[in-house]
Parts: sequence; structure tokens; C-alpha cells
Amino acid sequence: MFKKSFLSLVLALTSMMSANAQNANECFVEATLNGVPDGTEMVAVLAATHRDEKPLAKGVVKGGKLTLTIPVTEARFIGVGPENGVFTFTLMTKGGEKVQVSLEAKPIKDGVNNGFNVSNLKISGSAMNDEYQTKIGSVKKMLDKKYSDCHLHHQAIRNRIAAAWKAKDTLLVNKLKASEEYQSLADEESSFFKTVEASYDKLYTDNKDSWWGPFAMLNTMSYFTKDNKKQWALFSETAKNSFYGQCLNEQINPKSFQGESLPQFELQQEDGSKVSMASCVKGKKYYLVDFWASWCGPCRKEIPNLKKLYELYKGKGLEIVSVSIDQKETAWKKALNEEKLPWPNGLDRAGIADSYKVKFIPAIFLVDGTTGKCIAENIRGAELAIKLAELFAK
Repeated sequence: MFKKSFLSLVLALTSMMSANAQNANECFVEATLNGVPDGTEMVAVLAATHRDEKPLAKGVVKGGKLTLTIPVTEARFIGVGPENGVFTFTLMTKGGEKVQVSLEAKPIKDGVNNGFNVSNLKISGSAMNDEYQTKIGSVKKMLDKKYSDCHLHHQAIRNRIAAAWKAKDTLLVNKLKASEEYQSLADEESSFFKTVEASYDKLYTDNKDSWWGPFAMLNTMSYFTKDNKKQWALFSETAKNSFYGQCLNEQINPKSFQGESLPQFELQQEDGSKVSMASCVKGKKYYLVDFWASWCGPCRKEIPNLKKLYELYKGKGLEIVSVSIDQKETAWKKALNEEKLPWPNGLDRAGIADSYKVKFIPAIFLVDGTTGKCIAENIRGAELAIKLAELFAK
């Protein structure tokens, strides 16, 4: 009897230890998604890595419920949503956690994004997500409130300017922008953006000795420039060598294409047809691959410079291929009508920017047309003009 009881106890303990070992390598999510249609397939992927991530887990909504078993051990930020769509919710979690999620959802109907607008989001059962909300979520909420308050305070002047723009009344627009009311808006917006910068800098500095620091940068910034190297330098070696430190390093210190052959691609043209880069640059001595977007102010400011260089060197063997990363095709076409680009151009619908490791725009690559190898990258303005003059003088 004793032997049988002892054996049963050993088996039970072994089973419990095995279950705990397995649970330590996965997170279990139970979600109530009110408003998400049954049959909707949802995927869980690593979020805020700024990489093209593959799904870690998949599930189908049934009776408004979704269950996911996500293979994670260490803390990871997870995004859940329709495949090739926007995230329905995100959470920080790790292996061994059993997380409960509830929310209200309505389909996004902007003709561009596949996903849901979410309200009343509640997440419980995750100590990691609670810590995320304390460290980062609280800062984001504070800034969101300040931004909302700023817009509410000055909604009247914003509405009047918007109406003047719609009526194409530039005289009224200029008059409104010269008013004290508009200056008050501009001052408050300037103050807000200074608060954003100071708040995020403090967040990164406060967490410089752990993976939370690099993660905070990845989680709060859309793109990175050389200016971010000073923030990167503040992090400890422990932070830099962490998973999120490595992800951030890829963004701030991206692999250079200089001296290497650049990826080939096909562009979607304005009429919907496709054209290959190879056919655009065939026989050219040098060419530029220019990544831009309709909403990118610096990109639009660079176009007059590119037009001058094109007129100067197109007869000598220069070509330009512009690649728009616009998500809204209508916005891209409107910009094309305004800019009237005289060289081949198209829309990125095949991950071209990702293959070129584009982290910010404008991003311009100067290429040797004979070898297909990159001569310079992220070059523009006076620097680009000097380099082309040097090359075509040979």
C-alpha cells in the first residue's frame, strides 16, 4: 500500500514538473473579442522588433472567443490581429503566464487597413504586461492626454483653417495663421513635442541598464536616424546584448550596402501595370533608387534638387527610379500629379523598402549602372550633387 501510494506521488510530482517545464516555454492567452466575427483567423507575432516577423501562433475566433498558445520563454512583446492586418491588441508576456483579454471591436472601414478599432481593452494575468504598463504604458497615456487636450483647446481655429484650405482660400489661411489664436496653438504644440522628447529620453535613460531601455526605443519610435546613436551609446553592454538590444542595433547601425549589389524589384506603376528596375536602368551609367512618400516633408523638399540633377545628367547616362512607400494609393497618385516626376516611379507593394533595409525616408541609393553595385547610400542634397559631378567628370 505504501509503495503504491509513494509511486503515485512520484508520478504526480513528475507530471507536475513536466507541466511546469512546458508552461515555462509558452504563454496561454484566452481572449473575449466582442465584435470580431466568428471564423476570423488571428495570428500572434513578435511586435516592436522592426523586423518582418512570422506568426508564432494562430487561432480562429469561435463564439467571440480566441485561444492562443504562444511559444515564448523570456519576456516578449506580442501583437495579435488578423494576418496581414493591424494588431487588435498587444501585450508583454513571458513563458508560464496565463493571460485573459477582453475588448470591444468594430471593423476598420478606411479602405486601407485590415483590422479592428478597439475599445474597453482589459488584460489581466500577466505580471510582465503590468510592468510594461507601469514603465512605458503610463508615459504613453500621459502624452496621449496632453496631445488630446492640446487639440481640444484649439479645435475652433483648426476647423476654420481646414475649411479655408478646403475652399482653396489661401488669403484666409494666411490670415488665420497670423492670428494670436493660431500662435497659441503653435506654441502649445511646440511645448508638447518638447515634452515628448524629454519624457522619452528620461524613459530610455531610466532603463539604460536592462533590455527595457532598447525595447522602450523600439516601442516608442517609428523609425531611426543617425541622431539616435547618442541614445544607443547610453545603454549598458547588458542592454545592448539583449534580444531587444540586438533588434535596436539593426535599426541604428544597419548593414551597409556600399560596394554590394542591390536587390532587383518590380514596381507597380500609376496605371496598375508593373515594370522592373532592370528595364528602367538598362544601359545607364549611374542611377538613383529613391524611397519617398507623399506624407514625407523632407522627401518632397528633395524632389526639386533631384529634378535639377536629372536635367543636368540624364543625357550623360543618369536615371532615377522613385519608389513610394505610401499605403494609401490615392495619396500617392495625388502627390504624383503635384510633383510630375519625369523619371520611372511606382508604388512599393512587394516589400522593396524592406529588402533595401530602409529605416527612414528619404533614402537614396547611388548605383553604378555597369556593375549594379552601390556607390553611396542615404545621400542627398549638396552631397549628392557633389558626388554626381565627381562621377560624371571622369
